[in-house]
Amino acid sequence: MSTAFLPLAYTVACAFVLLSAFRGMALAFRRQSRTGDRTGLKTTHPELIDENGFITQEELLVVHFSGLDGNSLSVSS
Repeated sequence: MSTAFLPLAYTVACAFVLLSAFRGMALAFRRQSRTGDRTGLKTTHPELIDENGFITQEELLVVHFSGLDGNSLSVSS
């Protein structure tokens, strides 16, 4: 009896995994198509907006890391 049960259990498990994978891909595809394309749209980061909702005119701190070894660092404002 166990020789007939193991192939059946293996087939059921493989079918469950396969159907779950297709269901997950279908859900992701439907969710992706709803969000729309944002190519070319500008995104203003919230930290650049002042209390009135306008882009701030303050100087920003800029940090440049030029070397991968971590020895070169420059800070400008």
